[in-house]
Amino acid sequence: MCIIAVSKAGIRQPSLDTLRTMYDNNPDGAGYMYARDGRVHIHKGFMTWNDFERQIKAEAFTKADPVVYHFRISTQAGICPTMTHPFPLTDDLKMCEALDLDCGIGLAHNGIITMTSFKKETRYSDTAYFIAWYMKKLIRNREDITDVAVTDMIESLTNSKWAIMDSTGDVETVGNFTNDKGLLYSNTSYKKYPKTTIKAPYKWSWEDYYGGAYGVPFDV
Repeated sequence: MCIIAVSKAGIRQPSLDTLRTMYDNNPDGAGYMYARDGRVHIHKGFMTWNDFERQIKAEAFTKADPVVYHFRISTQAGICPTMTHPFPLTDDLKMCEALDLDCGIGLAHNGIITMTSFKKETRYSDTAYFIAWYMKKLIRNREDITDVAVTDMIESLTNSKWAIMDSTGDVETVGNFTNDKGLLYSNTSYKKYPKTTIKAPYKWSWEDYYGGAYGVPFDV
């Protein structure tokens, strides 16, 4: 369910081939954020590979650019441009829907947040709800991003992985990321798998979560 790729300043960018693999394995929309001129710039809502590829080529990022990429598999709020990642740090849910914006801190998420997940269809994803209702209280300033007590709390509450970028371009990760020659990935879906082992991208469902392997013992 989703993948985050992090290229910190001084680290090469993922190749177009790797970006395409992540998109193919997580095909419900993509986005990215980078820091420049004292702001985090977020662009998201790319629902086809061609649109995403065109935008990334236009950006022409180099190893000097800190960039966080996100490719989504929808678990709540459906497949829609507005709930692709990244999101700004905000307590205003409507801001989470913006496709192009500048902010002080941006976030990308990989996982399912039980405390903000609902069986019925909602306008916003579990990530957007958590950011607006809780994350804005946990991260009050830029220094909190590097506070281990804060990041440990975020991991404990969400049981998820996060990439958090501030306006200087610093990127802090929450949870275990794979380091592949400097690039950080929240899971291994950046790799190409033999066609015999994966027939199609995994499509997540509430039936899996509430009645299947996850065995969640309560109703919401």
